[in-house]
Amino acid sequence: MSLTSFAPATNLLWKYLESENIDPAPIYKKAGIKPELLQSENARIKINLSNQLWSLASTKLNNPCFAIKMVKFWHPSMMGALGYAWLASSSLRSAFNRVQRYSHVVSEQLNMHVTDTPQGLKICLNLEDSSSVLPQRHDLTIAMLMHLCRINFGNKLVPTEVKLAHPQPKCSQLLDDYFRIDIQFDADQSSLTIARKDVDTILNPENNQISLLHDDVLMKYLIKVQNGDIVQQVQTIIIDNLPDGHLTNSIVANKMNMSDRSLQRRLNEHGTTFRKILDGVREMVAIQYIKNPATRMNEIAFLLGFSEQSAFSRAFKKWTGMPPIKYRQNFIAIENSA
Repeated sequence: MSLTSFAPATNLLWKYLESENIDPAPIYKKAGIKPELLQSENARIKINLSNQLWSLASTKLNNPCFAIKMVKFWHPSMMGALGYAWLASSSLRSAFNRVQRYSHVVSEQLNMHVTDTPQGLKICLNLEDSSSVLPQRHDLTIAMLMHLCRINFGNKLVPTEVKLAHPQPKCSQLLDDYFRIDIQFDADQSSLTIARKDVDTILNPENNQISLLHDDVLMKYLIKVQNGDIVQQVQTIIIDNLPDGHLTNSIVANKMNMSDRSLQRRLNEHGTTFRKILDGVREMVAIQYIKNPATRMNEIAFLLGFSEQSAFSRAFKKWTGMPPIKYRQNFIAIENSA
């Protein structure tokens, strides 16, 4: 199976090319990438096509440091659920641990290793395949991580160490200025290190519940990427859109770029229906939240897309045989007796 990357992430290069008065469409089409894929949250691009795109763009731009200029166009939403999970993480350490676990959501080419060192938390990158020979890919990935850190922590954040696995370019001052530190070039591996006191600062303690929901989304999405099962794809879309309210077969089919009838037929082949999957996902997510006593019932109802708490209570009793409050009480009693 060919390695792939998250199509909306490629919006970054598109936006930068436009800022340089370069029409991106011909470059994307020459690389074999349909521009409309960039707007689909479920589309993925083969790594070999992504590599071709970067090679063509690099030749067109003819600037060894263009990647550092791209960062200002980067937004967490370009990473899909992983970007929102980053924003909801309670600390930078928690955020990096999520990226380490779910980096293949963005690109199956990217492998990341997080470890504690005397200088702080070190994030090492392994960019596999042909694109790793392009220095700009290393620069951009490290810079994007730094950008994400500053979104959560604040613009004053400065790393303790930055290493890049390529020779020093003539325009390296641009890189030093962005990171506000002297970068070490010709390293064995590209890496970013953040002081321990900074990565462990609690930033968003109130967002732990939302982080758990995003984790669930990411796990389902990874399953979809790895296996491509139609049922798992539908589960992923449902989880990602539950709070929006009324979810229908038509809405999900549209997000998957297929007709209602095609989706129904594919699900029937797997012995299920859209309604069964929707109820199953809602039950799974509801139980996850009910086990957390800090989550109020009206909040759970909202996260599941119910307009009223009473409707959620009736549905939960139908799923489990007991009201949600009783289910929570039984769970707490079992936990306390363990």
